[in-house]
Amino acid sequence: MKVLGYIHTYNDAEVIEPTIRALCEQTYPIPEILLVDNASADGTLDRTYPSKVTIIRNADNLGCCGGVAIGMQYAIAHGYDWIYILDADSAPAPDAIEKLLHCYQNLSPPLQATTWWLASLLKEGGFAHHASVFTPHGIEMVDPPPEPSYYRCDTNMWSGSLYRLDAVKDVGLPDANYVLDYGDVIYGYEGMIRGYTGFTEQTSVVRHQLSPVDTLQHRRFGRRLVEVYYAAPIRCYYSWRNSIYFWIYKYKGENRVRLGLAHFYRILKNAIKVALFIRGRGPVLRACVRGTWDGLNARLERRY
Repeated sequence: MKVLGYIHTYNDAEVIEPTIRALCEQTYPIPEILLVDNASADGTLDRTYPSKVTIIRNADNLGCCGGVAIGMQYAIAHGYDWIYILDADSAPAPDAIEKLLHCYQNLSPPLQATTWWLASLLKEGGFAHHASVFTPHGIEMVDPPPEPSYYRCDTNMWSGSLYRLDAVKDVGLPDANYVLDYGDVIYGYEGMIRGYTGFTEQTSVVRHQLSPVDTLQHRRFGRRLVEVYYAAPIRCYYSWRNSIYFWIYKYKGENRVRLGLAHFYRILKNAIKVALFIRGRGPVLRACVRGTWDGLNARLERRY
């Protein structure tokens, strides 16, 4: 099975080299690494990379969704069977790809036919980020037992995911208009409603910086300690826009209205906390309002 290693990058000069090296050192050999650069301006590409690295330079920042779509299109055009996706700040263990393919090969033939991606377990320090499933109660993160080492799931972060390209041809490429947050969730849903599933293999590990752009702060309100989740304005805009769009226009499951309202209530509640407790709240709140308006009106062509 021919695997393309893929990395999308934007101003990642300080972290890109370990990721490239980790892909080069995989125990399952990959013949090529595709580096999709989203208009970096920090000298990310002003260095010498190994000969197996192919670089695509975008004139604009297309975000992870746009970059992944380009990577998948490249992989299909060049005859690859799988594409292994990484953020620039991700470092897979040497056997990460080998263990994912071993997991796939141990599935029954009918299950192999409906499996379109397998994911490594993302870790940072003592924290592990598990994949999620769509349920009648909404999107829920899986809390798996240690055995068996793999578990079924519907959606996960792009980084550490290995996609089977025959299935990608059937599902279609990710919509580049999602740009950032929630694009991976929507893509997982697109595969699920077409009868595909995914698996996370817990012994395949990727070290990934899970919280550099998002912070969880605690503020005292009387005798209570309030948790306030804060993200940069650009992340707030795309998260609000794409998630609202998903629940209104894309999700076709049961309890659609109730789940959409519940999601909006959760993000609105956090926005109120930001308004009350975070300094410099203006850009964040404006991004949330814009994201809400564009999501309600399905204006995915708009950018932050």
